[in-house]
Amino acid sequence: MILVTGATGTIGSALVSTLAAAGEPVRAMTRGAAVPAATEVVHGDYGDADSLRAAVQGVDAVFLLTPPDPAAPAQDLAMLEAAADVPRIVKVSAFGIDSGLAPWHEPGEAAVQAGDREWTILRPSAFATNALQWLPQLRAGEPVPNPTGDGKLGVIDPRDIAAVAAVALTGGAPGVHTLTGPEALSTPEQVAILASVLGRPLGTQAVDGSHPGHEFVRSGQGAVVTDDVPRILGRPARTFREWATDHVTG
Repeated sequence: MILVTGATGTIGSALVSTLAAAGEPVRAMTRGAAVPAATEVVHGDYGDADSLRAAVQGVDAVFLLTPPDPAAPAQDLAMLEAAADVPRIVKVSAFGIDSGLAPWHEPGEAAVQAGDREWTILRPSAFATNALQWLPQLRAGEPVPNPTGDGKLGVIDPRDIAAVAAVALTGGAPGVHTLTGPEALSTPEQVAILASVLGRPLGTQAVDGSHPGHEFVRSGQGAVVTDDVPRILGRPARTFREWATDHVTG
């Protein structure tokens, strides 16, 4: 039995569907939202230790996904305490954590690695789905805000993150993996791809990029492409164009 937390989110919903399609027994942890293709649904709340212990009862592996904010350490540690006897943990962390960009994931990573069970940590780069935040500008024909200049990121399709997680949860791919797409793209390059897919002109507009994450990208530190996805999945990582073609409409 595999417990998937964050089962209604971008990665979690794709993972539940992937595991269920492969015939794996899946238990989706939710606080009431509908979960696609789940064979079992359990209520779980990180602030309720009893609910977490019930969620991990009889589980062989846990997919641990917590929000990218200061609440993550407490939630990670609460689940890891409840899942002390679970033999396999797969945690979603973040690209750039080793540069101090995602400190909220550090306690969880350390706790996962400190145990004597099997573990995998996934550090994905920017999600292709982040482009959905540009929908208001795209629909209005306005420039997309660009706080990162020509800095690039190894944009990854969340479906590939879910596919790697499925391998890890079923006994493969232990260790730490930095997950990226097949190419590093700047915001203007992503917008140009969207313009091509949508068949209409689109542009960008420079905006304030004073956030440390923006400076990290602008300075070129985000322009990383790894072979972890193709090595683990045995196929190329999906491109941003593939994601856009599959998901973006006019």
